[in-house]
Amino acid sequence: MAQIIWSALAKEHLREIDRYISEGSPFYSIIFIDKLSASVEKVGAFPRIGRVVPEFERDDLREIFFHKYRIVYSIKDDAVTSAAIVHGAMDIAKKA
Repeated sequence: MAQIIWSALAKEHLREIDRYISEGSPFYSIIFIDKLSASVEKVGAFPRIGRVVPEFERDDLREIFFHKYRIVYSIKDDAVTSAAIVHGAMDIAKKA
């Protein structure tokens, strides 16, 4: 199983998502963030499960989807680094 590392940018994206959702429902925000985080943790077992990010076309840069969010991560040796979490409607090249 690969080690999961959260980048500073991914942590900030997670906080932004949490703030946005908690404006409407603090309770749902907790559930949503927990499930999103669990999705990232699952990547540790199967790092290559995500698809190659089309905008960057690098085999070591992949993404999985959680609801409307793209969770972008990089693979290096025995570690998976969560690079960014962006809404699917956003330009990932500007956010990552």
